[in-house]
Amino acid sequence: MLHHISSKPIREIIYQKGGKDGNPPDLATIFFETRKKDNKAQIEEIVQADPSLPSIEIIEKCCGPQTRSHVFGFGGGVKAKDLKGGTSSKAELLFALRSTQKENKSLNEENKSLNERLSTLEDEIKEMRKIREYFTAQQSHVPLTTTSPVSTE
Repeated sequence: MLHHISSKPIREIIYQKGGKDGNPPDLATIFFETRKKDNKAQIEEIVQADPSLPSIEIIEKCCGPQTRSHVFGFGGGVKAKDLKGGTSSKAELLFALRSTQKENKSLNEENKSLNERLSTLEDEIKEMRKIREYFTAQQSHVPLTTTSPVSTE
């Protein structure tokens, strides 16, 4: 006797629609193939309107909120919050915030230090240019001598 008289098992649909090649079908396709219900048009409309929606959001828009331990297309033991990415605890978020603030503060201090060094170097370069201009002006006023200062007498 058959286990599924009117609809195909989900695993069979996944296998036939590309699961054997490593490209499993989306949940809408699985839903269409395993059930013959009236909200098929609703699912198609949602998928066409926003194809980037995660599967769990499509499921919840069409089938309503999922129970804690069962999500359509994923079976028991899978929670909706696992598919949504879950939420981090407040302590984890505060720790991440504090570490980001510390890193931001150290980067700002490093930036300030580098800006001070840059302005110091720019001032030194200006002074060196003035000195070079001074020596260039001095050399242009002094005539070049071709005779040796040491006499050979």
